[in-house]
Amino acid sequence: MAKVDKYFIGSKTRDFEYTDKETNIKNTIAYMLNRTNAMFKYNNLPETIPSKELELLLQTNGFAIFLKINNDYYVVNGGLGGEPDVYNRPTKATISIPALNYNNTLDINKDCVIISNDSCNVGLLPLFQKYAFILNENMITMILANVNKRYTTLISANDDNTFRSAELFLKNIFDGKQGVIAENKLFDGLKVNPNTDYRGTLRDLIEFEQYIKASFYNEIGLSANYNMKKERVTKEEFTTNSDSLYPLVDDMLNSRRKALEEINRLFDLDITVDFNSSWNIRNLENNSFISGLNQDKDTNIEDGPEYELEDGPENEPKDGPEDGPEDGPENEEDDKKKVI
Repeated sequence: MAKVDKYFIGSKTRDFEYTDKETNIKNTIAYMLNRTNAMFKYNNLPETIPSKELELLLQTNGFAIFLKINNDYYVVNGGLGGEPDVYNRPTKATISIPALNYNNTLDINKDCVIISNDSCNVGLLPLFQKYAFILNENMITMILANVNKRYTTLISANDDNTFRSAELFLKNIFDGKQGVIAENKLFDGLKVNPNTDYRGTLRDLIEFEQYIKASFYNEIGLSANYNMKKERVTKEEFTTNSDSLYPLVDDMLNSRRKALEEINRLFDLDITVDFNSSWNIRNLENNSFISGLNQDKDTNIEDGPEYELEDGPENEPKDGPEDGPEDGPENEEDDKKKVI
């Protein structure tokens, strides 16, 4: 079945341990899959195909095989092969489902349809693994940098007893306890050196984490600002950022829609898909914002100086008591001369 089986499905949870890199990376990937599982909303999906299982299969495996078994519809994993077509695409799918006692080789687009997560059938796991690894490494560095601020000196020992005592001292410091050296004679074997405090180390690590997280979310179409030095984002920056958010998720949506069109034609169904949750909200907001921005640009061009020139007389100053000193006595004398 899908590769997602190794991500804590049916397994027990484990306590957090910052040195357990493998578990922490899997946790980060699983939490991100929880988010992306809500990316799309399906309508008229058969009851035998839960949307959760469909999305997990697509996002982790890169593709799914839609087929009909005993008048029920399923999406499963399988092997793709056969004689390639003119575009070097597979033409047959080999499927084995022990739970249904089903084994068969089907013709693609005749007996089954391939639903792709993206144009290259890559899925999201390689992307998630990259960012999860970087975030985990940065987290470990942040923890160690934070602990290093608890003591101002580095300790060196020249014998085993002194080493064990110093090691216990540092362990107590790491655990948040007061460190104590047991015997006075051990001080003779101890040497201390100043622990250089690099100012801004934690701040740089925090900014790096914010940048990686923002890049992570941007990759899956969610806007996250990583610039910690700005209080506001201009319209141009917002539009530019939005332009980079959607190509991947748009490709994922189009891949699903293209497959569903073939499924509906082949199996006489009416399944549709669209963005859901935050992706739909961001899509609507972005379209609305860009439409408003374009309308403002058109309005500024049409209603600019030319509009004022055409309607000039209405906007010109009028003679009268409300005019300032410049339009006062001089204008009255001119009027008298005209009358005379």
